[in-house]
Amino acid sequence: MTPLPTGTVTFLFTDIEGSTRLFQQDPETMKDALARHHALLQEAIDAHQGRVFHVLGDGFCSAFEDAGEALQAALAAQRALHSENWGALGALRVR
Repeated sequence: MTPLPTGTVTFLFTDIEGSTRLFQQDPETMKDALARHHALLQEAIDAHQGRVFHVLGDGFCSAFEDAGEALQAALAAQRALHSENWGALGALRVR
C-alpha cells in the first residue's frame, strides 16, 4: 500500500448529487453506475498521484502532495464523468 502524503496536503472530496433519490428510483441501474463512477474516479486520482484514503457509498476522499495534481485529477474526473453514457439515469452529477 502506498503511504498517504505528508506535509502540505490537498484534499479532494466527491459526492454524487441526489444519489439517495437515484438509488430509490432505479437501484439496479445505480448499482452499475456506481461501479463505473468508482472506476473513473480511481483512474483520475491514480493518474495524478493521488491516494484514496476513504470511500463511503458514493463519496471519495483522496489526498495529494501537489495541489496542481489535485486540480488536474478533479478536472479529469469531471471530464470522464461528463463523457460517460449513464443511460436511463441521464447525467450523473458529481460535486
